[in-house]
Amino acid sequence: MNQPLVTIITPSFNQAQWLEATIQSVLTQSYKNIEYIIIDGGSTDGSKEIIEKYSHKLAYWQSEKDKGQAFAINIGFKKAKGDLVAYLNSDDLLEPKAVEGIVNAFEVNQEFAILYGKCKTIDANGNLIHEAQGNPIKFDSLARNGMLPNIFQPACFFNVAYITNWYLVNEEYQFAFDYDLILSLAKIKTILFLNREIASYRVHENSKSSKFIVEAYKEKLSIQEKYDRGGFLFFKWQRIKLALAQLTGKMPK
Repeated sequence: MNQPLVTIITPSFNQAQWLEATIQSVLTQSYKNIEYIIIDGGSTDGSKEIIEKYSHKLAYWQSEKDKGQAFAINIGFKKAKGDLVAYLNSDDLLEPKAVEGIVNAFEVNQEFAILYGKCKTIDANGNLIHEAQGNPIKFDSLARNGMLPNIFQPACFFNVAYITNWYLVNEEYQFAFDYDLILSLAKIKTILFLNREIASYRVHENSKSSKFIVEAYKEKLSIQEKYDRGGFLFFKWQRIKLALAQLTGKMPK
């Protein structure tokens, strides 16, 4: 049996502190039929030198100024040849047998639009903040309640058979394009949860989710409204929360 090709894309910009660990977490996977692509936005912190160190093991890489994270992911997607595609940010990690577990499930049933598993949360130094989380979730709940703690982007692998756009993520969004991608696929096809650890999501003071919490929430809300199925009162309350966040600088629960 031919082993499915899996494409992993890493968008990168000035995160040399964590980049090599991210690269190694992909290149040391137990599953070997992986096409690894790194798109760096012209980093000036030594990232390019790290990428060059591993260039002979990469399907493609570049280091030049681009238009941001979503743009970089889409550059990688245009190069991708895999049956499954994932993107792993340059501060996140894959578990050693993550791809093997995903592919085993994919080979049994290729009708799922997304295959995903559990994801740990770690700090800047790799220390565990939260044990691995993840649960099965359906479209309505995903649209109403958001991704976390049920589905984490680093633990998601996308079936290219159901990606009909020329792009993977919508570049109109700067922060919540992963949420838009996951919702767009969950709306048209079943997504599969695997009860196993797939990835680690790193939280640190320089991450976009930490620095731009209000802006990210505003994007999330606009995406929820796009996929709304009549939840007017719910979104009215969400707008109130957003107004409070803009005043305080943090999101109320």
